[in-house]
Amino acid sequence: MRISRNALILAVSAAVSPAFADKDRHDEYHYDEVIVVSAPFQKSEADTALPVTVLTGERLAKEVEDTLGATLKNQIGIHSTSFGPNVGQAVIRGQSGNRVQILQNSVANIDVSAVSPDHTNGLEPALASQIEVIRGPSTLLYGNGAIGGIVNVIDNRIPESSFDQPVFMIEQSHNTVSEENKTVAKFNTSFGSLNLHFDGFTRDNDDVEIDGYAIDEAALEFEEEHDEEGEEHEDEEIMNSKGYISNSDADSDGYTFGASFSGDEGFIGVSVSEISNEYGLPGGTHGHEDEHEDEEHEGDEHDEEEEGQEFVRINLDQTRYDLKGELRFDSGFIQNVRGSVNYTDYEHQEIEIEGDGSAFIGTEYSNEGYEGRFTMAHAAVGGWNGVVGMQFSDSEFSALGEEAYIEETDSTGYALFLVERLEAEELTWELGYRYEYLETDPGASCDRDENTSSISASVLYDLNEESNIMFAASRSERAPTLEERYSNVQTAGCAVSTDPEDWVTHVATGMLELGDPNLDKEVAMNVELGFRKHRGPLTGEFSVYYNKIDDYIYLSDVGEFEETPVGQYTAEDATFYGLEGSLVYTALTNQHGELDLSLKGDMVRADFNDSGDIPRIPADRIGVGLTWHAAHWSASIDLTEVMDQDQAAVGESETDGYTMLDIYADYHFDVGNSELLVFAKGTNLLDEEVRNHTSFLKNYAPEPGQGVRVGIRFNY
Repeated sequence: MRISRNALILAVSAAVSPAFADKDRHDEYHYDEVIVVSAPFQKSEADTALPVTVLTGERLAKEVEDTLGATLKNQIGIHSTSFGPNVGQAVIRGQSGNRVQILQNSVANIDVSAVSPDHTNGLEPALASQIEVIRGPSTLLYGNGAIGGIVNVIDNRIPESSFDQPVFMIEQSHNTVSEENKTVAKFNTSFGSLNLHFDGFTRDNDDVEIDGYAIDEAALEFEEEHDEEGEEHEDEEIMNSKGYISNSDADSDGYTFGASFSGDEGFIGVSVSEISNEYGLPGGTHGHEDEHEDEEHEGDEHDEEEEGQEFVRINLDQTRYDLKGELRFDSGFIQNVRGSVNYTDYEHQEIEIEGDGSAFIGTEYSNEGYEGRFTMAHAAVGGWNGVVGMQFSDSEFSALGEEAYIEETDSTGYALFLVERLEAEELTWELGYRYEYLETDPGASCDRDENTSSISASVLYDLNEESNIMFAASRSERAPTLEERYSNVQTAGCAVSTDPEDWVTHVATGMLELGDPNLDKEVAMNVELGFRKHRGPLTGEFSVYYNKIDDYIYLSDVGEFEETPVGQYTAEDATFYGLEGSLVYTALTNQHGELDLSLKGDMVRADFNDSGDIPRIPADRIGVGLTWHAAHWSASIDLTEVMDQDQAAVGESETDGYTMLDIYADYHFDVGNSELLVFAKGTNLLDEEVRNHTSFLKNYAPEPGQGVRVGIRFNY
């Protein structure tokens, strides 16, 4: 769908027109009111001595998208790395994958999203009530590997307290850029001390529309020219779709049921959830054909146009069971004890569709296991309050099939951690320590066990009642993951075969990936200085950081075998540094509403000590915004300029910058004691060709083109 210039002018005009309403239905965002659940001391965002980003309430509802990375990508310091429109992972200050830990209700979500960039998370952002991104000492509560930080998706599936009255929400939306239809519903109620929760969603979309061709053939030619010298390639034509990204349709649904008993002394509850997601990976990445596809995408005509092209589709299913509880004490040294255990049964199939329409399962991934954590908060000792805890996990990973490139592996581990906090008159200190043990066993002589230790500290200095300064420093260790150690490694002898004929291609990425069982652990030293102003007409934050990582593990391009790219997991010292900031100024307040002006931006630099730039690092960006809050309605316009990324890695093409224009508007209608919300969100309204430098498929699949999401939400 394409939007005319006149329609765009009308939409922008409506977004900035003031109106009067007599009852305020909008939630205002305040740093000093939003409680950070992931932090051990449950403080407000303004009072935490650590870098934190929180999305909740209407702020979250405005940003939520189909993937976690897309939901968070507009926050400073956070970007999204994609593998087509259906896969989006968070990039925090240039770090992603195994260095960003994804949690669901403060417990790790057992899936295989970190194993490969084409694997999506086994969770649904639309069901979240709050999403928190944490860096600093408190990350040690959850894992030593969270060098970049943690993302905690909170959906309150196990209620911790009773509801005064039943709460019900249902939302229906439609997105024009992919003809997506999505339904989300939530329900909470209590019968005395018994609390019940239910949520569910369903969504489906067609191929994502873009302006122009999906595949940037000039960029592909540039990267091919930088292959190893002496390599010869057969001239192959690429089937290139115009006006849409082929094989980018998807169909997903899921539900959650939770129940708990709660009282003054605590709560205990259980939940069960299921999610299924069937999605395609963009065409052109898994095989070349002998013709171009130059026709426009209209309706279902592309089915015939794509005949002869090879595709890969992923069929994901996950079932998760949770047990969670808390016991609170009125007095004594122990203030409360909290515990949670989850058991997850995850699997997905990578289905290869041949040019003649035949299909078969190339690889079937499975990850089944449990993870638990228990924490105890203690009363002040010498002014120090603290949380001490333990964590344990046991999982069985397998990748089966003719194209499985990682052996079945059992992983077990445990961790002990401690975070302490001291509050003085103007200073707040936080210290954290974590010890972790991990054992991986793929069989034969290839088993490994490893200890990692991390320590972190931060201090918050209150300049006055409205602002503070934060300083944080940490030393973190991360053990290599399954794919980094065991990709194409034969357990007999625990080494990669010297005969390339034995290597197995990871079909989803189209690469021969070679692990190294002898990789050492990463060691990261990070320092950060930040300023925050959380009250008054001008609020905002600014941070600078420096992160030095010894033995940084990455997939290095080492050439080709029979025209298939070969990547070798290797380690090299690296450095990350950057800055980020945002400001919001309330320029006007009257009986009609409030006008806010905003400015934000971020930049990150990342270099190997000897090999130049690190690949897929986000480009610099700066954005301005205008938001009007009235009693019954709000509207905003955001303009973001993303710069050219010319600091590309060896063999990686540079990426052109672009300008993003987004608008949002909503209106609340009173319906008795309930409300009806109508909203519209326009994205990429300039219909720019957006090649995201962090994307693994930037030259095959640009970001979605011009689109509008409209919806209606009923809250009781």
